[in-house]
Amino acid sequence: MTQLSVDELFKNHADDLALAWQAGNSGRLRTILLEADQKLANVGYLNLIHPHQIQIVGIYELNYLNTLIGKTHQESIKQLFENQNLACIIVIDSPNVPEDLLLAADHYQIPLFTSQLSGETVINYLHTTLARLLAQRITLHGVFMDVLGMGVLIMGDSGTGKSELALELVSRGHRLIADDAPEFSKIGPQIISGASPFGMNAFLEVRGLGILNVQALFGDSAIKKDKYLRLIVQLEQMTPERLQNIDRLQGDYRVRHILGVDIQEIGLPVAPGRNLAVLLECAVRNHSLKVQGYNAADEFCELQRQAMHKIE
Repeated sequence: MTQLSVDELFKNHADDLALAWQAGNSGRLRTILLEADQKLANVGYLNLIHPHQIQIVGIYELNYLNTLIGKTHQESIKQLFENQNLACIIVIDSPNVPEDLLLAADHYQIPLFTSQLSGETVINYLHTTLARLLAQRITLHGVFMDVLGMGVLIMGDSGTGKSELALELVSRGHRLIADDAPEFSKIGPQIISGASPFGMNAFLEVRGLGILNVQALFGDSAIKKDKYLRLIVQLEQMTPERLQNIDRLQGDYRVRHILGVDIQEIGLPVAPGRNLAVLLECAVRNHSLKVQGYNAADEFCELQRQAMHKIE
């Protein structure tokens, strides 16, 4: 079980959620308990029967509470705030919070926020954030890049030129996400997200040059915080025998299992004179075409077959 305090939630995500703290400041240490099999139940619109830990209150929910009169209204407010699992309340789509909610938040020491964003946006953001906190994680050795909008992990033995290739790609307009030990987490059934585990995504180690700050050298557009992993490129020093065994039509493609998700992998031979940056860009473009259902080798074979029929 993972815990996240309301104070941490506010400090780390207030800007993204456009949060303003309105009442219940003394409850900032209240915790959101995250359980892997119930992560999507932590946040949702106002529900007094099956209450969420983070209750979202919009115009419709406020109108409902306003229709209740006398003792019924008071009991509903009491039921909302006396829930022991309640961590905080976020009021959305309404510039004015009813006075009784503000007073109850202070009385029960329940943080109450307002947000200028829509309820759907807030809920989706929190679901994603909580899912990331609970995600299975693995650290892999390589350089993680955003190449042509696709998350690409460059792997290979020490000395195969991973960092040099990454530097060349950055100089060609692509973006660095993490060097050496990117951390990957499973945030969906078929979604693996990768990032630098310590927020050091601007740094790249290149032999002979030492540690480089890619952001300082090439600008803010040269780095990216995270990206979904879609392709692995394995740099390989190949023997003549190994080269002869590569499928000349289909290439050296295989599948690698990462956190239960199948990720396409391609072996890229390393040899003097080969322009690896161009080859990797081409591999990304070709993989994108294959995802869309197009295979150049299949079309080539079909055209060859048709040509042979014409000769006959």
